[in-house]
Amino acid sequence: MRTIIFFDVDNTMYNNATGAIPNQTRKLLFELSKRDDVVLGLATGRGITKLSIIDEVLPLFTYKVLVNGAYVLKDDEVIFDDPISMDDLIEVIQLMEGSPLAIGLVGSHDEAVNKLSETVQNGMKSLRGLFPKVDPEFHLNHPIYQLWMFADHEKDILDMAEKMPKFRVYPWHQGGADFVYPEINKAFGIKKALEHETNYRLICVGDGANDIQMIELADVGIAMMNTRFHELKEKADHVAPHIMEDQLYDFFKKLGLV
Repeated sequence: MRTIIFFDVDNTMYNNATGAIPNQTRKLLFELSKRDDVVLGLATGRGITKLSIIDEVLPLFTYKVLVNGAYVLKDDEVIFDDPISMDDLIEVIQLMEGSPLAIGLVGSHDEAVNKLSETVQNGMKSLRGLFPKVDPEFHLNHPIYQLWMFADHEKDILDMAEKMPKFRVYPWHQGGADFVYPEINKAFGIKKALEHETNYRLICVGDGANDIQMIELADVGIAMMNTRFHELKEKADHVAPHIMEDQLYDFFKKLGLV
């Protein structure tokens, strides 16, 4: 039986505060990639071109579940994609007209914001490698798989989310949130990725609100200690050390997973 391991990127595999992959995490990924009985995957809210922050390890991953499950690759070939409909995009854009909140339009390879503000810039600082252009008509020329929303206070985002029942909101650690269709999430994307896999054990590792479903899906779910989402820890089978402690290899070894 093979083991398939999916890792979240931001603040799980990659430390956004330091701008680097922790040494033990790098060691863990390279060692796991050499095993014939292990397949690696990543699951992230990012699009493919925004994974340059992990270029050194990116070739190790067979599966890439991107933009929270709406765009899925196997060996760099698209095996699933589900963009947001134009009607739904226009409805959101009209709703946002006159609002002080900014939104982002996320494609598979690029993204844009409808306006630039200090709030947007602060939100982007927490996600290294993302520098969206300003283009309120970006959706007219690109398939959009995910929306962002930016605000100084999370309550403002959650209040707006109540006016957008077609979408589910996943708050970031600060400054913003992802919006996707309710049926789209990382667990959904992982299921699409593994449709033709058989006889495997699934391990998932993450720290965000958008990791809860994949932690539930996994045979072994691992939450990072640095998560601010209590539900993620509750759903997980294990809690790994804080990313700043750089102990992920030792943690996997202690569990007998390497």
